[in-house]
Amino acid sequence: MKKILTPAALILTAAIALCGCGSSPAPTAFESQLKTETKTVNVTEGMFPSVIDMETTYLQDEPNGEWKAASEVISGMRLADGFDISDSVWKITSDDATTLFSGLDSSFKDVKATLYLHFSADAKDITAERVVNGDGTSKMAVKLNTTADALFDCNGTKFNVFDVKIISADVVPDGSAKITANVDGGEGIISVPANVSKVEMKDYLIRQSSTYITVVSFEDLPTFSVTSSDLINGVWDNKISNTGVGENISPELTWDAVDGATQYVVIMIDGGWLHMDVFTSETSLASGAIGRGERGAQYIGPYPPKNDPHTYTVFVFALKNEPGNVRFGFDSGSNNLDTIYKGLDADVDGNSGNVLAYARLDGNFTLRG
Repeated sequence: MKKILTPAALILTAAIALCGCGSSPAPTAFESQLKTETKTVNVTEGMFPSVIDMETTYLQDEPNGEWKAASEVISGMRLADGFDISDSVWKITSDDATTLFSGLDSSFKDVKATLYLHFSADAKDITAERVVNGDGTSKMAVKLNTTADALFDCNGTKFNVFDVKIISADVVPDGSAKITANVDGGEGIISVPANVSKVEMKDYLIRQSSTYITVVSFEDLPTFSVTSSDLINGVWDNKISNTGVGENISPELTWDAVDGATQYVVIMIDGGWLHMDVFTSETSLASGAIGRGERGAQYIGPYPPKNDPHTYTVFVFALKNEPGNVRFGFDSGSNNLDTIYKGLDADVDGNSGNVLAYARLDGNFTLRG
């Protein structure tokens, strides 16, 4: 016998079907996803190039949605591999000299200035570590414990500060830095922007010197090379000076032979002050070979005012024949380089063109005290 469902049973059966009894459960809500990635950033700008480890957290807030950066944190800062600041020169400019060095008084406020900072050759044992500031940002704390020479050029007025004690530097991620320095017993901050520029030693020595010879009348002549073992990075050894720190020893010099030359004339001149004149057929002079003798073989070492960098330039002239009218004022400031050249360029018979070529070697010397 067939079972007949009552109307009430039919209604219950339909209700069960509509409620989906016996089907899969409804899906749960999507939970936001997080992931962290670490990347390394090389900061090449600034005086202290660094390597920064950066941890970035990404957020995904919908299924298969885009991962968006939620936060970025510096987890490490260190000096770049191969970092070496020893014997380097840096140029920093500002429209306000007091921002270059906090130790300058108010008279330098809003004065345009350039600071040249020359680190000593012993700037080797340098350490650095990441430090977290109170606001959660990071910096690289650098310990230097070295010295530097500083040259300030404020609207054309130059002054040198020697043996500046460089203590430390705080470097921020963009490459700019604050250097703590001790100058004449007072501590101050040297502000270094990220766009600081490194300059050649020669450019620094030219800027520093008060007697660098910038123009020579014979610059169109052929040139040859002259070197000296007593000149290191553009600075003459103390021993060549006629001072309390020197021995008044003439420098070692070696130069190229010039075809057709029968004689070489070597001079050392400080602006217009003649410190050496030598006539020789050789292509070298040993250290200490020349003393205070007669014309053509005489030398007296540098003896500039204290703390006043001077440039002592060696010129070597290659001559065809014996010069006819040499005009030197030894150990005197009455000399004119153009007059010296013209005297050498005319031979004993009055013929011009006696100078075949020339060599030049520049070096600074500073008596510190």
